[in-house]
Amino acid sequence: MKVNGSLWMMVWALGASIGLLGPLAVSAKAETPAYKVFGKVESLESLMKEEQDRFYRLEKEKFQLVDAMAKDAYLRAYWEKKGKEKGMSADKARERYMADNVKVSDKEFKETYEKYKDHPKLKELPKKEQEEQIRAFLRSKGESEVTQAILDEGIKNKDLVVVYPRPEDPVYKLEVTKNDVVRFGPEVTDTRPKGCTGDDCPITIIEYSEFQCPFCSRVIPTSKRLLSEYEGQIRWIVRDFPLNFHALAHGAAVAAKCAAFQGHYWDMYHVLFDNQQNLKKEDIAKYAQGIEDRYKSKPAGERFSKVEFDKCLANSKEADKIIEENMRTGQAAGVTGTPAFFINGRRLSGALPYDEFKAVINEVKGKKS
Repeated sequence: MKVNGSLWMMVWALGASIGLLGPLAVSAKAETPAYKVFGKVESLESLMKEEQDRFYRLEKEKFQLVDAMAKDAYLRAYWEKKGKEKGMSADKARERYMADNVKVSDKEFKETYEKYKDHPKLKELPKKEQEEQIRAFLRSKGESEVTQAILDEGIKNKDLVVVYPRPEDPVYKLEVTKNDVVRFGPEVTDTRPKGCTGDDCPITIIEYSEFQCPFCSRVIPTSKRLLSEYEGQIRWIVRDFPLNFHALAHGAAVAAKCAAFQGHYWDMYHVLFDNQQNLKKEDIAKYAQGIEDRYKSKPAGERFSKVEFDKCLANSKEADKIIEENMRTGQAAGVTGTPAFFINGRRLSGALPYDEFKAVINEVKGKKS
């Protein structure tokens, strides 16, 4: 098979950048030397442990490149085969096949036109040109779907087999620390172990989150449902991970930490997420006053002091230090945005549905039990 030389150079360069062209898993029999400093050898294996996420992303990129090349090669061979069968060129065979199998119905066109006619890139164009662009978009979409169906059939029939190994998702080792806020059930008061304590919980979820992130708030109903369903088997930890393009996120994170120092992180957590559009200092002061009022009649050890909270905000060094450490551990595990979740070290990113969380939880729970 003839392959474009620049593509092969890309594969070689990616492999060379980590010192090998094989899969991420390395034989335990012998370590691979990576470099020497004053005669001391550093192994590739130790570097891979130190920068686990970066090596994984390199290996994933290599796999994706090989996978794309394989699909391109299969489609070329597929259309050449179809062309020979019909006595025409591969390009002509593809063109005819698409003409026969990609149809844009009037209903689909009208629905799509109504949906996109006011799009900034379309609304200034003459109506005829708008219609042409909508039809071209729908034809392209249809061709992509037909092409994917051809690839799926090739994979199913084993006419297309990618032999290069797909890298496994890494399992990240994140240590739970005394500064972590832990929840064992769906209520804000469920901060004491229920059925499991600490490391003997079958499931540990570490969430990296921030209070201006709209996607983070969408996961709260899912987290409460999981904490209820798996109560006695799960501990849920949130680490504040304020993103620098959200101007009020860091201040909100400090407020949550200052509440945590009095044992009321989850009260502040929920009120901040319930009021994501109102996170200025004066807003946070009102929320703190509300927490103080709510717990005023509770025993002394359960109350909340706004005076102490205000002192913490005024001198936030301790809170800042914990937030910085949370950021560091998240970045080391490949967190670049929020929300990000680690279920017994398995990373999930984004506001995923309940079923995806449950599938991973049941898988890792089965491995631990």
